[in-house]
Amino acid sequence: MLLGFSTNVLADTTTAVPDITYQSQIQNIGWQDIKTAGNTSGTVGQSLRVEAFKINLINAPAGAKIKYSAHVENIGWMNPVYSPDLIGTVGKGLRMEAFKISLENMPGYSIQYRAHVQNIGWQDWVKDGAIAGTSGQGLRIEALEVKLVKSPDAQSISVDPNQSNLVVGNTTTLKATTNPTDAWIASTSWNSSNTAVATVDADGKVTAISAGTATITATVNGNLTASSNITVTSPITVASVSLSKTTDSLNVGDTDTLTANILPTNATKKDVTWKSSNNSVATVDNTGKVTAISAGTANITATSVDGNQTGSCSVTVKSTQTDGISVSYQANVQGQGWQSPVSDSQTAGTVGQGLTLNGLKIQLLNAPSGARIKYQTQVQNLGWQPIVYDGDESGSGGQALRVEAVKIYLENMPGYIIQYQAQVQNVGWQNWVNDGALAGTVGQGLRLEALRIRIIKDVHVQYQAHIQNIGWKDAVTDGTIISTNAKPFEFEAFKVNLQNAPAGAKIQYQAHVQNIGWMDPVYDGALAGTTGQSLRLEALKIQLVNAPGYRIKYQVDVQGIGWMNWVSDGQTAGTIGLGLRIQGIRIVVSYDDGVQTVPSTQPSSSLLNTINFKGAEYLSYASNIQSTNKTAIQLHGGINENNCVYFSSTALRAVGFSSIPLSMCNTGQYTNFLLGKGWTKQTNKDLLTPGSICFTVNDGLTYPTHTYMFLDWVNPDDHTMAYVADNQGSDVHIRSLLDAPGIDAFAYFLHQ
Repeated sequence: MLLGFSTNVLADTTTAVPDITYQSQIQNIGWQDIKTAGNTSGTVGQSLRVEAFKINLINAPAGAKIKYSAHVENIGWMNPVYSPDLIGTVGKGLRMEAFKISLENMPGYSIQYRAHVQNIGWQDWVKDGAIAGTSGQGLRIEALEVKLVKSPDAQSISVDPNQSNLVVGNTTTLKATTNPTDAWIASTSWNSSNTAVATVDADGKVTAISAGTATITATVNGNLTASSNITVTSPITVASVSLSKTTDSLNVGDTDTLTANILPTNATKKDVTWKSSNNSVATVDNTGKVTAISAGTANITATSVDGNQTGSCSVTVKSTQTDGISVSYQANVQGQGWQSPVSDSQTAGTVGQGLTLNGLKIQLLNAPSGARIKYQTQVQNLGWQPIVYDGDESGSGGQALRVEAVKIYLENMPGYIIQYQAQVQNVGWQNWVNDGALAGTVGQGLRLEALRIRIIKDVHVQYQAHIQNIGWKDAVTDGTIISTNAKPFEFEAFKVNLQNAPAGAKIQYQAHVQNIGWMDPVYDGALAGTTGQSLRLEALKIQLVNAPGYRIKYQVDVQGIGWMNWVSDGQTAGTIGLGLRIQGIRIVVSYDDGVQTVPSTQPSSSLLNTINFKGAEYLSYASNIQSTNKTAIQLHGGINENNCVYFSSTALRAVGFSSIPLSMCNTGQYTNFLLGKGWTKQTNKDLLTPGSICFTVNDGLTYPTHTYMFLDWVNPDDHTMAYVADNQGSDVHIRSLLDAPGIDAFAYFLHQ
C-alpha cells in the first residue's frame, strides 16, 4: 500500500463490533427474511431473479455509511443509495444484473460481496466498489452474499527502493508498503536525516540538494519504520557532442538514424535536442531519426541540454523522380526577407497572409553538365526584369515592389520539362504552366504571393493495335488515334510501352476479350489480347507502376457508341457483356494534377435494339452501302442522283424500321415523317452518336439539301469532320460538317 505523509485516521471508538444485515426482493417470493453477514440472500437452483435489495449498517462509527448501486434490466445503472434504502425495482418484473457496494468514513474495514448469476453460479468475491454480476449479457442475479471485514494490523513496513543514487537537482519518489498489504493505516510520516543533502515531502518525493548521504525514513502508525539510503553526487558537465555521421546522402522518402556521442561518457545529463536547419528538406525527431522530405541540403544538429555543446551532420537529399535532378528555389517575402530554400513542388512564399513576394532565386540540383535554368519576373512599376540564371536574384532588387508574374525556362536539358504554378492575390493558385509560359498576371496590379516549381521527365507513351484483316498498325505516341476509320473491323490485341520514364517505372495493361474475359495483366510492350483467333477486344485497363506523380489516361471508340469518355489509372475503358468491339484507341501520359476522371458508364443492353445502333452497324459495311445505293437507284426509277432520302430510308427499312413508304424521297417530308414516329431533332452537332440521321442546309433554300448517316468522328476533339454513309460513296467516307465549296453545312439531326 502506498502511504501518504502525516495522514491521521481516527480509531474506531465504538465498543460494539460493526456489522451489516441485508435482505432481497425475489421473483414470485417477495421480500425474504433479513440475512446477517456472509449468509445467502436469494435462491439457488430455482431460476428466480433478484429484483431489489437493501443493506443496513449497524454498530458503525459516527459518520460511517454504506453506499450501493444496481444494474437493472431495461434501466442500466441506477443512482447510488445509502443504507438502509432500497436499490432495484419492486413490482415491475425486472431482473437485477449487477451491483456494487462501498464504504464511506470507515477506515480499517472493507466491504466484500459476491453474486450467484444465471448460467454461471457463484462468482468470486469482490470488494469496495467492484462490480459483482454481469452487464450487457441479459443474465439475472439469483442470490447474493455480503460481509464486513476488518483490516488487519500492520506488522511491519518496507521502503522501495531501499537505496538510491541521485545527482544534485534530481528527484525520486519512495514507496512505503505495509505487511500485510491490506493493513489498516492510521498515520504515515517521512523525514530526512540530513536535509542539507536530501529533502523529502509528504508523498515520499526525495530531492537531491548537495553531495553527500542521507537516510530517508518512513514511520507508519507511529511505531513502524523503514528507511532508504540516498547518495547524492555533483553533476558531470558535457564537454562535447559529435554525431555518428558528419555527412549523409538520402533520397526523398528515405530515413536514417543518427547517434549523438557524448563526452565524457559519464556525463550526468546526456540528453540532446535535435534540430533541422530546413524542415522542408529533412526533418529529425527526438531519437535522431532523419526523414528526407525534398531535394536540397539541411544541417542536422544535436545540442546537449547540459553545457550547450553541439554536433552536426550535413544531409543532402535527392529526388528519385527525375534521375536525381531537382529544382531548388526561395522567395523574398514582404516583412520576412528570404525564406529557407524549398524544392520540387513545395510552396515558396505565403498563402492566405496577404504578403507580397518581392524576389526569387532558382537553381538546379544534380543537373547534367551544361544544363541551366533561367527566369525573369514582372515587377510593379518596373515591368519585365532581365533574364537571370542559376540562383541569381530576380525581383524588385531590394525595393518594396511586388512581383506580379514569372517565366522560367530550362536550357540544355532535353527530356525534361520545367513546370510552375503561381498563387495570385484574389485569384488563388493558377494552373500549372510549362517552359517559359507566364505564371501570374500582367497589367492587373495583383501581387504574386507564392510559387511552386517542379522538374518532370518528358515521359511519352507508345502503343500499337492489331486489327482484324489489317494486322499490326504502326506504333503511334501521345494521344494519336488508332482506329478502323468506322469500318466494321475488330481490334484484337494491343501493346503499350513508356518512353523516357523514371527509373523503375512500368506500364501495366490487360484486355477483356470475346469468349475469354479479362486476361492476365502484361507489362511494357507485351501483347495484350489475341492474334489469329478472330476474337474481338471489348474492354481494356491501363495503369502506371512505380511512377508517382504521373498518370495514364486512355479513351476507346466502341461499336455503335462512338468515343467513350476518357478514363485513367486502371479504370475500365470499353464495355463488358454487350458483345461490342473496340474500333479505336488513344493513350496519353501526363503529370498527375490530382483531378480524377469519372469512370465511364456502360450503356444499357437496350442500345443494341435501337434503329440507330442497327443502322450504324449495317452501313459500316461497304457491301451494305453498295446494295442500299442500288436499291435507292431502283426506287428512283433508275436515276443515279438526288437519292439521299431513298438511300437513308432503304437502310432503315433493312434494319427493321419498315413503316417508311417506299415513295419517300423528299428531305422535308422525311424529317416530318421521322418526327411523327417519335424521333427527336437536335441542332447541336456535339450530341451526334452513331446512327444519327443528319441533314444539311443551303442558305438559298428553305428545305434540307441532303441527308446522310453519321457513323463516327474522325477526331473526337474536333467535331468538324465525320465518317458518314450516304448515296455519295460506295464505302464509308469522310465529310465536313462545315460549309465548304461543294458541301452544304450540317443543320440538324434526328435520333430515335
